[in-house]
Amino acid sequence: MKIKKTLLAAIVAAGVSVAGVSAHAEPGNGFNGNGFGPGIPGAGLNALDGIDLTKKQRKQIQTILQEAHRQDQAQDLRGDFDKIHRQIEDALTSPGPVDKDKVATLQQEMATLRAQRESQHLETASRIHDVLTTDQLAQIHARQVKIHDLLDQLHAVEHPAPAADTDKSGK
Repeated sequence: MKIKKTLLAAIVAAGVSVAGVSAHAEPGNGFNGNGFGPGIPGAGLNALDGIDLTKKQRKQIQTILQEAHRQDQAQDLRGDFDKIHRQIEDALTSPGPVDKDKVATLQQEMATLRAQRESQHLETASRIHDVLTTDQLAQIHARQVKIHDLLDQLHAVEHPAPAADTDKSGK
């Protein structure tokens, strides 16, 4: 049985990070990733789509995702992000000089929250990685290589290199 939706945008064999992945599992319909953040442009990529998982693997992954979802809900980092973002907006739209020290402090708080969230998502990705076989990881990795190649091609089309200037006299 194929999993239609899941958490991971970038679960791979060694060394690829997962950025901004939100864990979200719905017990009624399997797995549901609610967004992948800035990690891979054009996200919606479901790393486990097309990968045949055993019942045991599906159960293990569902448990991991449910635990990650509960942890995300308990911490409610989104509310903290919104609060800090509003404070930064207030500092930048208030009359008078910008309190750069206050903005810098708020930026640091935001960076700390992002690092915490990233660490949690990497832990979840690592736990799912450990459930998968070498062949499954290789399949995921091969698909990701293709996706990155396509994204590179798209970038080259959208942002072509400037044409080299040629001397008008033909020299």
